[in-house]
Amino acid sequence: MAFRHLNELPLGDKIFRIELASDDDSTVTITLTGWHEDAPEILLASGALTVPLTEVPPLRIALNRALRALALVADVAEPIPDRDVLRELFPGHGAPWVPRHEEDLTRRFHDGETIARIAARFGRTPDSVRTKLRELGHDPRRPEYCPPDGCLSWSRYASPALVGGAEDPAQD
Repeated sequence: MAFRHLNELPLGDKIFRIELASDDDSTVTITLTGWHEDAPEILLASGALTVPLTEVPPLRIALNRALRALALVADVAEPIPDRDVLRELFPGHGAPWVPRHEEDLTRRFHDGETIARIAARFGRTPDSVRTKLRELGHDPRRPEYCPPDGCLSWSRYASPALVGGAEDPAQD
């Protein structure tokens, strides 16, 4: 899967180029260069980053955050919003849960599937999956104490005294 993608952006008398390239299926190299139009031999910016292809999704989030930080330092009014990156990485981000998905979520959770795998299955963030599990009465931290048909209250696991698992120190 060799590929090469170039993106040049002229800004006034400066030109910036970002190149993405891969010669194999395992790594991608991101190269940034910048120069004055009238003096291309003198670089204003240069650098390269080579990463495993498997690390591109989390790296995209990190790079987006770095671009936002640069925008703030440079006093640019409109940095790229994180939600756009989240929607691209997690297509279900922000969409309402439907009952059929809630049932499937609960079943997968109690079948021992990891939160990360469930999140990938539904195109959602792991935090979204944990939050929905709590809303449905399941404790994502302790599935063994929560039956598949739901718990009475997620907060009852906050203290063993509330579920009769330990003596209440206040009664001593």
